[in-house]
Amino acid sequence: MALIVDRTDDRSELTDGDERPATLEAEPRRRRIDVTEVHTAGIDEFVQSNVDTDVVSLEHRSGRTYLIIEE
Repeated sequence: MALIVDRTDDRSELTDGDERPATLEAEPRRRRIDVTEVHTAGIDEFVQSNVDTDVVSLEHRSGRTYLIIEE
């Protein structure tokens, strides 16, 4: 089963009242991958073979489960 990767950075849309995006350098960049339909072993295998970091977590939103990868 293919994993769906959401490569958008939703934090870039935040503004501090100006026309430009708010500065968020202190926060790490995160990649969100939809893993709702993937078995736990498949998630583990994906992380071991495709991710350059061990800093990952799972997040549950609106009935969907996402693998969060800190960059």
